Amino acid sequence: MSLRVGLVGAGPWARMATGPMLAAGPATTLAGVWARRPEAAAELGAGLGVPVASSFEALLSTCDAVAFAVPPDVQARLAPVAAAAGRHLMLEKPLAFTVEEAERIAAAVDEAGVVTQLMLTNRWTDAVRTFLADVSGAVPRVLTAEFVGSQASAGSPFATPWRRPEMALFDVGPHALDLVEAAGGPATVVHARRTGAATALTLEHESGAVSHVTLSIATPGARGPLRCEAVTDAGRVVLADPGAEDRGSLGSRITTDFAEAVAGTASDAPDVHRGVRLQRLLTAAERELGEPTR
Repeated sequence: MSLRVGLVGAGPWARMATGPMLAAGPATTLAGVWARRPEAAAELGAGLGVPVASSFEALLSTCDAVAFAVPPDVQARLAPVAAAAGRHLMLEKPLAFTVEEAERIAAAVDEAGVVTQLMLTNRWTDAVRTFLADVSGAVPRVLTAEFVGSQASAGSPFATPWRRPEMALFDVGPHALDLVEAAGGPATVVHARRTGAATALTLEHESGAVSHVTLSIATPGARGPLRCEAVTDAGRVVLADPGAEDRGSLGSRITTDFAEAVAGTASDAPDVHRGVRLQRLLTAAERELGEPTR
């Protein structure tokens, strides 16, 4: 029996990624959709052939789990409510805009004992899994990562109100920061600077490694993907293009992992607590920038 998941949100990401992924199954069934804009929810529900809930609470009554495809501050308000109702959570990154909000989600999850999965989608790709395995067999000294795109540029379907050029840190930063920590171990942000549409970070890892991260969501013509390489004692390790992998197979892997975790199978997928850790790194970087991002 597949896991019944309700979708919160009807924006570009819900339409193009999360909704179709959950509807494709076979481990999940899209039980319904709810969004703050009823007309957008109706259009998405019709396109996916699923019911539209009249309220968030009504959506919760139809499903076993909830997937979020909304801005971070909206997720921060609604996720604790869903957890308290006993619904498992497929969470977007970043969890929230502040550490306090992220910690409130984690506290609600822990109290309710529900399963969570943080949508750091690259973690399910063969490219990232191979990269991390290769780096783990060596001693990383310097890591460089970049996620440079144009999703905040005029004309992009992802140029939503919260995704402004200066929000690269919160939008694509979680992917890059998660990867360098997964490869190099726990880290501290020691320097951050924003120049034009780009944000540059330097991190020092407890292992002694150093990472350099470059982020942008407003570089004309840029399409990513996430790039990373590690200089190790055993040589240079380069991440293959995670964006080259089949989206259907990747989505099936993600949803199957989620359904199996809900069913009780142990999972090493990133969860709400990984999200809190990344939130602390984002806040530390924002502090180093010397000015609020939001």
